[in-house]
Amino acid sequence: MRETIQNQEFLKFIEDITTVVETTENDDNIVNEVESLLGKLVSASSWLPIDKQTPEENRYARHSLYHDALDRFEVIALVWNPGQSTPLHDHDGTWGVEGVISGRVKVQNFLQIDTLSDDLVKLYYTGSVTLGEKSTGQLLPPADCHILTAEGNEKAVTIHIYGKKLQHFKVFEPTSTKDVYKSENCTISYNS
Repeated sequence: MRETIQNQEFLKFIEDITTVVETTENDDNIVNEVESLLGKLVSASSWLPIDKQTPEENRYARHSLYHDALDRFEVIALVWNPGQSTPLHDHDGTWGVEGVISGRVKVQNFLQIDTLSDDLVKLYYTGSVTLGEKSTGQLLPPADCHILTAEGNEKAVTIHIYGKKLQHFKVFEPTSTKDVYKSENCTISYNS
């Protein structure tokens, strides 16, 4: 088990998530319980080291905070300058929970409704929500596709928990056909 943060509040959070994934049978229940735990964690930022709150100039920063040794979950921090965003992407078939420590993030959600070929999918836009400080959200496949964008004039810091270590995901680009997107596999990199 690799821990990068030795803060007691964060270590208790990891212990509690470990218990949830060990004792909870289905992903719906795991996501609900993890979201509740994350809501408590993002109510303060004192546990997150300053070096994990550093944005990048040209794109959002990705900082690994914890990866479960049995690959049952990972915890990361994303740090955004105003206006930075992700492309439309999925989460490699796993569940996820996100919480905002500071700033605001707009989440544009999509549902994957069909696979048309190896690199074409049909996605349906389901709406958007803006998450402010101390807010949380969740995703479960096939509703695990979204675009995140930092809103406002200040940096945003978000915490994400996924049901495995994400090493790659698909990015989707619109085609000329309504709701049809071309997918491309991308490898994930971390700033720290």
